[in-house]
Amino acid sequence: MTEEKIERFFCNACKQKTKHFIRGEYNKHDDDEVIWFKQRMLIIECCGCENLELVKMTLFSEDVEYFDNPHTGEPDSEGKWDEVIYPPVTYRNPPSWFEDLPDPTLRTISDEIYNSLQSGSHYLATFGSRTLIDRLIVLTVGDKGNFPRGLQALQDSGKLSQHEREILNPVVDAGNAAAHRGWAPTKEQIRVILDTVEGLIHRLLVLPKLAEELEEAVPSRGTGSKGKSEKAVVTMKDKIEAAPKGLRTAYNDLAAKLRTLGDDVTVHAQKHYMAFRRNRNFASVQIYNQRKVIKVYLNLDPDAVEIDEKIMRDVRQIGHFGTGDLEVTINKSEDIERISSLLELSYEVS
Repeated sequence: MTEEKIERFFCNACKQKTKHFIRGEYNKHDDDEVIWFKQRMLIIECCGCENLELVKMTLFSEDVEYFDNPHTGEPDSEGKWDEVIYPPVTYRNPPSWFEDLPDPTLRTISDEIYNSLQSGSHYLATFGSRTLIDRLIVLTVGDKGNFPRGLQALQDSGKLSQHEREILNPVVDAGNAAAHRGWAPTKEQIRVILDTVEGLIHRLLVLPKLAEELEEAVPSRGTGSKGKSEKAVVTMKDKIEAAPKGLRTAYNDLAAKLRTLGDDVTVHAQKHYMAFRRNRNFASVQIYNQRKVIKVYLNLDPDAVEIDEKIMRDVRQIGHFGTGDLEVTINKSEDIERISSLLELSYEVS
């Protein structure tokens, strides 16, 4: 029986170098007397977690060092192989709360940062981190015209302490240095940058929204243990099922109205909202049982709509779950008729 060949490679699943079985191998050698190269294409399997990867190894003659073996005194050589792993090595995984980011733009920017790190693009990751802060400022205190004013507005509003400002300053300087002076951070430095930015985003955007979810799960005062549901209210489906009778009726009527807008309407249950979709989402619906309200986010330009401030809000610069720039609040079934034309318009443009 042929003994299985084992070599050490980086495992994307184990996040470290481990022993791997060589499951397949192709070798190519361009043999020239002066300049040559060798190439190995390997299919490898981690001996521990059984994760499969493809490895491309290349060795050029210029990368071979010749020396006398210190033990034997005989001429010897050592080559530095260039190694590329597919899929690329995951340098940094998105945080566990990534899916809870209440702003699709932030999710897109963050996703591109993680992808750039896989190819070693530290410049892009540093630019992206600065862009994340820009977007965070807009979502929390609005567009202040320039970056320094935005940071100051964060501090003046109490959302950023002086201590946090001092921690954030080197991150901002890093973005400026990367953009204007061609400076790229090391892996350790980019880790500090992302830890700082992600921590601020989590505190200012994610935690407030998750606190709303927690508020919905906690029974109100006076209900006692009977107010606790046997099933944890953790998804929008759960919240709909646990809704008070009147609010549940209002949601059902709203859902029925949205479905009847066209035969091409589909409903997709997300963790934090119900997405009603045509070619794209035209209504993202959330239900708040403690407050006894339903919020609908429509795919409409608030500037093109006559805003009724009692039930509508421009949320272009406000983080929220789901997609849509116009927020509409519903308390009862009778409110649905008041926004019927907006629902139809959002459907038509989606």
